[in-house]
Amino acid sequence: MTSAAGCGLLFWLCLQGSPGDGSLGLASIEKSDIAERLEIIASPNMEGRDSPSEGQARAASYITGLFAEFGLKPAADARAVLAARGGERASKADENLFLRPFSRELSAPDPAGCHLALLEKDEITAEFELGRDFQPIHRAGGSVRGELLFGGFGIQSKRAKYDDFKGQRPAGRVVLIFEGEPRHKRKFDGTEVTRAASIWTQLETLKAAGAVGALVVQRSPFGVEVDPQNALDFRYTWAAWQGEQLRRQPARSLPALHISMDCASELLGTDARKLALKLDKRAKPQKLKTRDRSVSFDSATRRMPVRHDNLVAILPGTDEALARQFVVLGAHYDHVGVGPRGRVACGADDNGSGVSALLEIAEALALNPPRRSVIFASFCAEEDGLIGSREFCANLPVDAKNIVCMVNLDQIGVGPTKQTSVLGTAHNPQLSAVLARAKQLGKTGITKIHHGRRKELGQSIKLFERSDHFEFHRIGIPAIFFFEGLPLSNNKDYHTWRDTVEGVDLAKTTSTAKLVYNTIWILANDDARPPKPRD
Repeated sequence: MTSAAGCGLLFWLCLQGSPGDGSLGLASIEKSDIAERLEIIASPNMEGRDSPSEGQARAASYITGLFAEFGLKPAADARAVLAARGGERASKADENLFLRPFSRELSAPDPAGCHLALLEKDEITAEFELGRDFQPIHRAGGSVRGELLFGGFGIQSKRAKYDDFKGQRPAGRVVLIFEGEPRHKRKFDGTEVTRAASIWTQLETLKAAGAVGALVVQRSPFGVEVDPQNALDFRYTWAAWQGEQLRRQPARSLPALHISMDCASELLGTDARKLALKLDKRAKPQKLKTRDRSVSFDSATRRMPVRHDNLVAILPGTDEALARQFVVLGAHYDHVGVGPRGRVACGADDNGSGVSALLEIAEALALNPPRRSVIFASFCAEEDGLIGSREFCANLPVDAKNIVCMVNLDQIGVGPTKQTSVLGTAHNPQLSAVLARAKQLGKTGITKIHHGRRKELGQSIKLFERSDHFEFHRIGIPAIFFFEGLPLSNNKDYHTWRDTVEGVDLAKTTSTAKLVYNTIWILANDDARPPKPRD
């Protein structure tokens, strides 16, 4: 749905069924809405939504903007949580009460130890801003001053017959390079990125050539135009791909910074974007005069508390007594970020599909709220070990005894279109009856619900412990997990850069969203509530 549809859509929906049976909201769930939201959440512009990252912050802003548009409410304690736990970013985001922040210790940029300046004839002519123009690279610290040299992509490859340093002398210099490799249809492997593009390979090549430091220009993903106003991201972690051996960072790296395109343009005295495109087109090394230009930089990180944001909104219930009880619908919005070769993990199925469905269900329920209240929670740092949901459960916005059930959506967009899997009924047998009723409550498009066949029982038990519902289960709250299907190995794009919007079955995602809507509707309206889960 879109707000432009307005009252006309609401009137039409009222003709489709009685508000008392949930059909009003069910009729509003549309594939086009889910597609539109998935395109945004899983856009390369979100840079893989690593926890934390600037891309994830952009995703959070989009999701919470929709919470507000739907008329959802912040948690009662939201302002107090922001004031107490928001850290340095609290003042920037203090009006977004849907953010529920917490901190964990990570290696992060050390402002006191980071600096970048351009010198011409030994005079400082420009100084640059941490976070906007440059970021340190973790474990690539040091203080450097040297003559500036443009080094293309920092690649020396006999296989590709490509040498950025032929006729150049990197020794003793600070070398500015673009991340990745030339984006050429035939050179290297075309759109497939080779090992030569790894930042660790680039830095090792520069170190072997005698460079004293490196400035690595971050580029937008292949074929994608990223908003130039986006802040430059610090890579807290690097994506590792399923089925591919991780190229690890050397223990002793060359001192290095990531820099923006605008920063590179000022340092080189030419348009860096046009230069990169020229190198892509020609796929041949190019020299650039940087005479009388030097740089000095300091690169440093240190362990410190770093803010993360869970996203929480509440739809108040309509029954005076039951409104003090809550059903939680959750879906993590983080993913694994960017890999060392610059490939973005868009995370369309994992878990753009779940978040897009959560948003559609939230909008549908807001049209006709149920008796109990509903908490919509989108967690960060799921990929790091359920950290966001664990933090949420340790600091709940309501009393745990008032939470009736938690329903989790994680990877619901791949596999047979008319089937879905639900884990957790072994721990909560009564919820099997709820799911059977949900399947019959209104047409969803799901014809079969898998609970894990006997031969998959071991995997389903392990999988049950691998997503956010498990933290609710651990504190005695009934929880079920909607998932695309077992075995997980059927999804060949899981945790790879190939997990893009094109690979998501929108019909399946929409059908699953309808089934989950019915499930929430039943849980939020029944007089009785499920008993505590079995161990």
